[in-house]
Amino acid sequence: MEILPVALDAAAAMRSRLRTDMTTRAAYVSDASIFRRVPAAVLEVRSEEDITHALAYAQSEGLAVTGRGGGTSVAGNAIGEGLVLDTSRYFNKILDIDPVARTARIQPGVVCDKLRDAAAEFGLTYGPDPSTHSRCTVGGMVANNACGSHSLAWGTAADNVESVKVMFADGTTATLGTTGTDSHELNVALKKLRDANLATLRTELGRFPRQVSGYGLHHLLPENGFNTARAFAGTEGTCGIITELTVKLVEKPRATALAVLAFETVFDAAAAAATMRRPGVTTAEGMGGDLLDALRSRPGQELAGSDLPGLGGGYANGVEKAGGWLFCETAGETPETARAVADALVSEYLDAKSAGAIDAVVVTEHAAARKLWRIREASAGIVTRLPDGGEAWPSWEDSAVPPEHLADYLRDLYTLMDKHGLRGIPFGHFGEGCVHVRISFTLGTEEGVAVFRSFMEAAAKTVAGYGGSLSGEHGDGRARSELLGTMYSGAAMGAFRDFKNVFDPTGLFNPGVLIDPERIDDRLRPGPGQRNFELSPVHALSRDKGSLLNGVNRCVGVGLCRSDEGAMCPSFQGTGDEVDSTRGRARVLSEMFRGESLPSAYKSEEVKDALDLCLSCKACASECPVNVDMATYKSEFLHRFYEKRLRPMAHYTMGWLPMLTRILHAIPGGASATNAMLRLTPVEKLVKKLGGIEPTRTMITFAPESLQRWFAKRPTSNSAAGSTVVLWPDSFNNHLDTSPGKAAVEVLEALGYTVIIPEDFVCCGLTWHSTGQLDAARKVIGHTLKVMEPLLEAGYPVIGLEPSCTVMLGHEITELVPGDPRAAALAAAVVPFGDLVAEHLPADGKPSAVWPFGTLDAGAVSQVHCHERSIGDHSGTAKVLASVGINEREIETGCCGLAGNWGFEPGHAELSRTLGERELFPAIRGRAEGDLVLADGFSCRTQISEGTDAKGMHLAQVLAAARLDANEL
Repeated sequence: MEILPVALDAAAAMRSRLRTDMTTRAAYVSDASIFRRVPAAVLEVRSEEDITHALAYAQSEGLAVTGRGGGTSVAGNAIGEGLVLDTSRYFNKILDIDPVARTARIQPGVVCDKLRDAAAEFGLTYGPDPSTHSRCTVGGMVANNACGSHSLAWGTAADNVESVKVMFADGTTATLGTTGTDSHELNVALKKLRDANLATLRTELGRFPRQVSGYGLHHLLPENGFNTARAFAGTEGTCGIITELTVKLVEKPRATALAVLAFETVFDAAAAAATMRRPGVTTAEGMGGDLLDALRSRPGQELAGSDLPGLGGGYANGVEKAGGWLFCETAGETPETARAVADALVSEYLDAKSAGAIDAVVVTEHAAARKLWRIREASAGIVTRLPDGGEAWPSWEDSAVPPEHLADYLRDLYTLMDKHGLRGIPFGHFGEGCVHVRISFTLGTEEGVAVFRSFMEAAAKTVAGYGGSLSGEHGDGRARSELLGTMYSGAAMGAFRDFKNVFDPTGLFNPGVLIDPERIDDRLRPGPGQRNFELSPVHALSRDKGSLLNGVNRCVGVGLCRSDEGAMCPSFQGTGDEVDSTRGRARVLSEMFRGESLPSAYKSEEVKDALDLCLSCKACASECPVNVDMATYKSEFLHRFYEKRLRPMAHYTMGWLPMLTRILHAIPGGASATNAMLRLTPVEKLVKKLGGIEPTRTMITFAPESLQRWFAKRPTSNSAAGSTVVLWPDSFNNHLDTSPGKAAVEVLEALGYTVIIPEDFVCCGLTWHSTGQLDAARKVIGHTLKVMEPLLEAGYPVIGLEPSCTVMLGHEITELVPGDPRAAALAAAVVPFGDLVAEHLPADGKPSAVWPFGTLDAGAVSQVHCHERSIGDHSGTAKVLASVGINEREIETGCCGLAGNWGFEPGHAELSRTLGERELFPAIRGRAEGDLVLADGFSCRTQISEGTDAKGMHLAQVLAAARLDANEL
């Protein structure tokens, strides 16, 4: 066998990892912008050598090259029709941190927060911190010259770069530093360009800190030290591929405080922000009052932002509530000095006679400050839905003016929106004159696109009139590059072109951006043609006007689903693959509706593949800033995909589990006989194979008798003479593990309730819903409503034990059968078990006749079910656990990894166990002796028993034990 040369072997290895499948390409069609470009291939870069071979491959195939980090750009500069080089998944190592020099040497795919966490060990941090800091990459930040809320103190990404190693089209590299480059030829070319344009660079560039549009050629000036690293920052991938960076680190403030000032209008907030550049003030972030209205229009967020000042009313000059806020973080050597600076700000602006603050609050406790900051950081997602539910889009997203002109510029911007019949909600870095706004463009029609272009052209003239910049931190990209001639002279544009040609004379890198730009209205993702395959959903989708595409379009692409922070998105956290993120799936679904790259539409195997690893955990429905509900979209797709098709066997065995287990328990001795047979290894293997069940999973077992039958045979309790409640016999507690149900009956009766369990078959339809069998789910729900009708008419509360079923009853069934008043009645009647028990908590915490539980005094690892965490509310359960002496430690990573039928389907076991190993399994293995393991969800308890030696307990079992004798645990 011939041995390939090393270089050729590496090139072959690179080519073998090129992703050219349509599922991947569809996931990469956009970033966080409104633009759509279908790439020819995607490479997840693993090394500098990969990039060398990728560039050679691209040129041999006639493909352009686009670099991409976290894909959170709102300007469309991280997408392209050629080869996309994604550095975020593998090319993301922190190579060295020098605490003395206060620098970090890193690969470009390092996420901002990962660098900040690593630097924190030395009391340092990375200064730039965009609102996407939990998922954007530092390479992308430097490429776009990103800034963030602390730029008032620490500047832009360009201000914080020491050196950049760049690879060019021919595979050669150069390191650009603070006083030139390590290439004599490059130095000569750049100095020649600079010297030919001295007057232009000195008069048109670098006029104020947030002038980010175009290339930063003023950094090449002699008085600026011929800083080639800073000049390269903000080139948006048009001049080469960054392979390594050295960035500055800054001392982390020893103490901080947060002053939030409320103003009558957003214009007053903008005017005040211009005066905030002063010692000790590190941020001056602003937002308009409409942003809070938009947040409060989200389900479950009706009281969000209640800690903000200025909402109480009764202020001077007849002001009813604030119309704008400033978030001003202050820093000091001690908490007292940081607080003193914040207090001084508040005093100054509350005492102001004209356009002063109407109210203010100062926060020093970290958790309280984070709660307020999350409102501002979620703005980019929140404002993509206006308070009335209308869509709003980026593109005029990032403009900036000298701060002293911001208030007047905002007024003009509002006037311009009114003239074009548009609305938008402003927020941003007011202290530096940078304003973000998402605007209600109607991009799905040619007429709407014409209005979009007209507005963009007028807005460019407006900002230029204030000596401002089209872009204040995100780069120009496809969103604004065409308009650069509005703010720059022909001489400046010529200098930009010469700069591009020095680095990339063949135009390989990111064509269409900055130089020879594409039109600002060219190939818009939500533009005309996106609705070629609109389909009628089974769900009402009441928040999205009955349109599944409207639901998909909620995803603008801010990428919170790519973060390790929180519970969203577990499959992405497990794989790191863009396709497995909520955003990636939304992009694939968007392509499905367009019907160009995926002409089979809702019969597309590519779409099915993209949705395959979605656990339907519902985390995105709450944690996504715009409440993308991928679990529902997946159900709708599977419903249509398998229409008139044979389904996977798992859909029949797991999807129809409620009916199958009911039949099994209708046969005397059937459950016990089945369990005995399944203990025989050959039988178990055969059943798994025939049933389409993952072979490495342990088969579930069935209760000897159902909870319904046990309850029907049970003598009526004489002690229960109070209110009547219906205990919901969900399939898991009814047929598989009846222990929690039996404990719940005992606990409810101990609290004085008369308990009813329906004798007939009732089901929320969860397993049919999660497998996309929506017609069957609706029929099951219809039968259930008929059985429950007399109990609902009697006004009995319906107590849920299984969180997934409780959420299904309380939230989903009204979307599946929206015209049935019984569904609304059932949803209103549902009460989680923990919430009902919490209503009986004694005020003094002591046992009483109405609180018959003792104290267990135990620690506990608690796996809150993902549906309860996302759609429900765990607070009632938490209060009850605390009342019986349980010190609960919640697992923060969300879904346990089993997710009902999903974890039992073939091909899912490895990821399922990986997700368990994130936090859940290690926490259980490392628990103290005597600590309990809590899990109200049957799937969670199943995952725990497979992955550890522990057995999870339901809250009902804990309370039953507390009522008897704590020592029995």
